[in-house]
Amino acid sequence: MDDYLNRFEHSYRRALGDQSYNPDFIGRFYEIFLGQSQTIRDMFRDTTMSAQKTMLHDSLNQLVDFYTSRRTSEYMRHIARVHSRIGHDVHEDLYEVWLESLMHAVAEYDEQFDDEVELAWRLVLSPGITYMKFMRERIEPEAED
Repeated sequence: MDDYLNRFEHSYRRALGDQSYNPDFIGRFYEIFLGQSQTIRDMFRDTTMSAQKTMLHDSLNQLVDFYTSRRTSEYMRHIARVHSRIGHDVHEDLYEVWLESLMHAVAEYDEQFDDEVELAWRLVLSPGITYMKFMRERIEPEAED
């Protein structure tokens, strides 16, 4: 049996660096992602991209933590709320566009990228993406005091 987490972690370091943050990689991801449609560009129209890039880094770490622990963190619950129908109303199909854009960026930045590496990324990120999609319709507005 392959150790997909180990394969993912090695690829992650190759693409994002030892500090797990590569501004060129993250910038390239957003170029690819925003280039997919006007709808996506419109969603980010009023976004401070430097903060968004930091959030992507944090979100990737949370997705990995969710894969390994199978527990939601307060941060994951917060991100699910922000992306839910009561937040930014991110539709399920956009998660697939997000993942495909990420895979394109990883392919460009990981010189050892192949089908097994791609599968590792997809397997590690899938539980968190599934959580986000599942929670989209289920998060209720917070009660007012």
